[in-house]
Amino acid sequence: MSFLYLEARKGILRRYTLIALALFLCLNTVKIIADYHAGEIRPVAANTSGMQAGYDTIYERIKGPITEETVSFITSEYQRLDGLTADGTYSREPQEGTYSGYIFGDYYLLHSYFYPHMEYSVKYSSDMEEILAQAKENMTFYQESGNTAGAAENAYILHHYAGRTIPAFYLYDGWEALLSYDFSDLLILLLLILAVAPAFTREKENGMTLILSSCKRGRWPLLISKCGAGVIFAWILTILFALLNLLVFGLLCGFEGWGSPLYAIESYQYTPFSGSILLFYGVVCGLKAIGFSVTALLLILLSACFQKSLYPCLMGLGLGVVLNYCTGWALSPVWWKQALSCISPFTLTSGSKLLESLSGVSIGGVYLLQILVVLIVQAVIACLLVIAIRRKSCCK
Repeated sequence: MSFLYLEARKGILRRYTLIALALFLCLNTVKIIADYHAGEIRPVAANTSGMQAGYDTIYERIKGPITEETVSFITSEYQRLDGLTADGTYSREPQEGTYSGYIFGDYYLLHSYFYPHMEYSVKYSSDMEEILAQAKENMTFYQESGNTAGAAENAYILHHYAGRTIPAFYLYDGWEALLSYDFSDLLILLLLILAVAPAFTREKENGMTLILSSCKRGRWPLLISKCGAGVIFAWILTILFALLNLLVFGLLCGFEGWGSPLYAIESYQYTPFSGSILLFYGVVCGLKAIGFSVTALLLILLSACFQKSLYPCLMGLGLGVVLNYCTGWALSPVWWKQALSCISPFTLTSGSKLLESLSGVSIGGVYLLQILVVLIVQAVIACLLVIAIRRKSCCK
């Protein structure tokens, strides 16, 4: 424990690292707020005050458990406004008794924000039943034709997609933006490079390498403390930014709907994950932490390979760009591109994309989600990195 604390004092708890962390937390907050007011998180936020007031009025009227009353209200209002605006003869002047102040403004709100999402929520259960019926037919066909991979995939669908329903209506644009928000990932990577990349080079520069290599406790204990400090720092950064993101997004867009199933968000309608949105956010943050932990080990290996701190920092940036580019191939139909994406730890930091829809492989008649395959590959890579660090460092 004393070695672990020492390693933290030497790199992670330095003044410049803590200052950078504080600045990056502030920058991240400003970025979220700026995106919100620009309409990138909730588009209506960039509209007029009248439109925002109309949005709030309608939303307060229909949010919560889906009932016949709320469905009837949305449907009748949409049909009424559609009829008023269909021929283009509606008044362009401000109108009393409207939600936004204008007839077309009301139609725009219903058409863009409320009616399509309510329709999706109401029809989701029946649409999913059709998919399950098709999956059952497919499984029978694949079993008869001897296609074990196809049979395993459709069996997985029947087992994990049955009984799905959306019981409540909320607008999930804030949650959807939170799940896809990745600016904080860049800040975490920069902080890791700043704090972890000089793990060994710092000692080489000040002449401590020979002293440490001659000490019994400067071998394996030192190696474990360096790797442990880097991994713990990756987890701490991920948790800090995850909590900050959750807080800021929640204050801006509201925390409502966190207990709804993930597939209540339309972009996740085919997700294999059946838990709540908040639980999924926790899973995504855990995947990010694992991905950044492997990244920290990679930076430590680079530090063990060079004499000057500048080189592992620059190499870390370069590898970050290359590996992040490979992450974009995670859903590619080309096998070698998928293989390269599995090698990249940033595929885990983008784990939400792999869980938007069903994606996996069948091994021996067992269907494995692609995210599980990536986790296994990253676990193997982490072990190999520790072995490589031991060989390249003084900790032999």
